[in-house]
Amino acid sequence: MLNKYLLLLASLGVFSASTQADDILRRVPMYRRSNTGPGIKNEPMTFDNGLLVGTVKIGSPPQDFSVMFDTSSSLSWVPSTKCHSSSCRDYGHTPYDVEGSTTAFSLDEKRSIRFDDEKCVDVELYTESLTVAGLTVENQLFGAAYSVSNIGDDAYIGYLGLGGFTEDGSANFNATDKNANSLQRRAFVNSNGFAQNAFQSNYGQGSQQFGMVTNNQNGFYGKKRWNTPEAEFIFGGIDHSVYDGKIAYFSLPTCDYGASPYWKTRMNCVKLGHLVDIKLAHKSLASFSSNGNFITGPERQVELLHQGIGAQWDQESNTYHIKCCEGEKLPDLTFTFDHYQVSLPSSLWIKENDEEGEMCHTLLVGNRNEKEWSLGGAFLNNFYHIYDQSNLKVGLALPKGESKAQIKKIGSRNKN
Repeated sequence: MLNKYLLLLASLGVFSASTQADDILRRVPMYRRSNTGPGIKNEPMTFDNGLLVGTVKIGSPPQDFSVMFDTSSSLSWVPSTKCHSSSCRDYGHTPYDVEGSTTAFSLDEKRSIRFDDEKCVDVELYTESLTVAGLTVENQLFGAAYSVSNIGDDAYIGYLGLGGFTEDGSANFNATDKNANSLQRRAFVNSNGFAQNAFQSNYGQGSQQFGMVTNNQNGFYGKKRWNTPEAEFIFGGIDHSVYDGKIAYFSLPTCDYGASPYWKTRMNCVKLGHLVDIKLAHKSLASFSSNGNFITGPERQVELLHQGIGAQWDQESNTYHIKCCEGEKLPDLTFTFDHYQVSLPSSLWIKENDEEGEMCHTLLVGNRNEKEWSLGGAFLNNFYHIYDQSNLKVGLALPKGESKAQIKKIGSRNKN
């Protein structure tokens, strides 16, 4: 049994083994994909695509993989040669071969991880060399998946875990392994040369901040360019050239709000014009999650929003339907935080069902958590979203060019 504990890093792809100063922002081109579309797109797309995908290199010699950059989970993983589930068979890409890497080291441990929407993965844990944006970390904790369900398609499979770690430097696998207690599911830092948390040590970067920015309807950063990526992952500071106005910062919750504050903030109210005004329960949170395209909230609250607009639940698609002509008339959907209100017009959270454009569906769905909203791609892709562990905050800014979303500064609500 291992007597050393590892820190499961929240940002496995943004490290460098070097400790020399390097203030250059590191970027990874990323491409958004539709939940129902054919996969990664190289051309400009609309904001209904949701997921952000980039490339990571694993092992020595490096093996390339397209993975989703996920701010809601802590473990980075890709399918291995042992995976024979349908998700792996349909991927159409060579899986991770541990035998082909000279830097792979088995920890002789397995984990079963359950995500939302019946997504799950079973992995074997290794330490391995992992590179993103030209930054490499050796002996990085990593999952080689031998079973994958309801995750990925022929464009991507696997996650780069960028969230889910905790204040003490540990991270929870979100596992449902009945044979492991909560402590056994956590990985901690040790003093044996394993990679430290990138947000704490920077790995040669001048800042602990990372972020993601997508293009808007006018093209990447407001300018139309030929064959440009649809988004960028930026690590090592804030790129002030990609946004207009000021950055709105949201404080992370205190430790009594749950296991991991990364990446969440207090939310006080959800309002739909004069139709619906929902005051949230004490200690309600909103998580900034790039794991999916939908905005999710407590089932009863989401149901109230849809009742207010006359939308009907469709069992087959698991979405709420409304006539597109009615959806166009709806007021903004506004989320109120301690210091800011963020508003989205209906065009950002209502999408057409078919080519005729008669029926639409919303990008709002219910979850079983009574006090937590998850702000997915339908929300995040309208902003340059910034994650800052050193200052315990998340930032939102409007990308350059025309933006339909709005950020308004308001008075502070007293904290209890």
